[in-house]
Amino acid sequence: MHLSKILACGFLSLACSCYAFEIPQSRRAFTKEAISIGITSTLFPSISNAKGELPTDKQDISYLAYEVIPDAAKLSPSIKQIDAQKFVKQSIFQNRKKQQGGVVWLGEHHNSQKDHLLQAYFIENLYKQRGNNQKMSIGLEQIQVQFQPVLDAFVDGKITEEEMLEQCQWSTRWTWPYENYRPVFQLARDLKIPLIALNVNSEDLAKVEVDGLQGLPISTMKKYIKNPTLFSNFVSSTAFKAYSAYVIEPSYDLHKEMGILRTTIAGQQLEEDMTFRNFLSGRILWDESMAGNAYQWTKENEGGLMIGLIGADHVKFNKGVVGRYQRLVENYQQKENKPFGDSINTSVLLNPTLIDTRPSGTADAYMNAYSSQFPDQLTLQLRYLKDGILPSSPDRALPSSTGGVLPLADYIVVSA
Repeated sequence: MHLSKILACGFLSLACSCYAFEIPQSRRAFTKEAISIGITSTLFPSISNAKGELPTDKQDISYLAYEVIPDAAKLSPSIKQIDAQKFVKQSIFQNRKKQQGGVVWLGEHHNSQKDHLLQAYFIENLYKQRGNNQKMSIGLEQIQVQFQPVLDAFVDGKITEEEMLEQCQWSTRWTWPYENYRPVFQLARDLKIPLIALNVNSEDLAKVEVDGLQGLPISTMKKYIKNPTLFSNFVSSTAFKAYSAYVIEPSYDLHKEMGILRTTIAGQQLEEDMTFRNFLSGRILWDESMAGNAYQWTKENEGGLMIGLIGADHVKFNKGVVGRYQRLVENYQQKENKPFGDSINTSVLLNPTLIDTRPSGTADAYMNAYSSQFPDQLTLQLRYLKDGILPSSPDRALPSSTGGVLPLADYIVVSA
């Protein structure tokens, strides 16, 4: 079947769905303005979390780690605190050997100093544990794939930090303060850890926001979507539909209420609001690009471990980047006749708040909604129905109608 037809079939079977913790470039200015006047949702990291005080000395960083324990039978999920040292030495590897390859996803708030210091801390500790003879990389949502040569030159010491930022067009393509990311970039350069660009090029994403996935040339689409059939099946699943309705649709509605759906990521002005279909298309292309580029690196570097630094919204409830990476790995393992359990795919949310785990605009009035110090109040899983059970069905609430649950993440880490 033709690539565009395969993708179209997947969208026709998708009831409704799209959420973006990261607002595309030309809309980020609206986001920051919204934060300044007090509009809050999972779209916008809370002010209190954005500039949290944490020692800049990595040795002084302390944190609490929790394992998320989902429950599909009784729908009573819980969290269990685990020893911080055990977390960084064992749990984060999903109790596999430290030499095992895969990805550890560290879901961040882009303007949170606390989150980025934790990221640098974990990267350095994982590097020391694995030894410098073990392959390791840092995957970056913050950099678009076209700028991979710039990252290579920076890590190799061929260009300065200022040149790297200018050549990556950080101030226009990402815009979140680089100062908070500096510890990660400096660490990568000092330890010669490769920085890997994960994000879709904004020029390509803008085409999708205007015309949908069919707006991309086939040759361009193949750079991001390696297997169109599996990509389409992923968005057609009951689990993804539940994820989309809970996470993505409310985001689209909030964008629409704010009047920021008439500008693409590249700044192109639209005559009408971006359609939900195109909004969704942009979101899943974004996720697929990050998962696909991470997969490509781990495939080409057998036994290599990538630390993926991406927005919390792409990590939570599995059906963003994390589930897509798992799909790519399992497809490869099936073809190569390798066991599923060999690859690390750990999801970690850094300093999540109640608003991060609820649909956009639904948790603002709750006490402690903006604080990360109450992990027991988070929404820990998302239930989805069995195939054939409609959300409008009177049987939807029956335990027997549960198809499964999507855990918030494997682990939660809170700065202490």
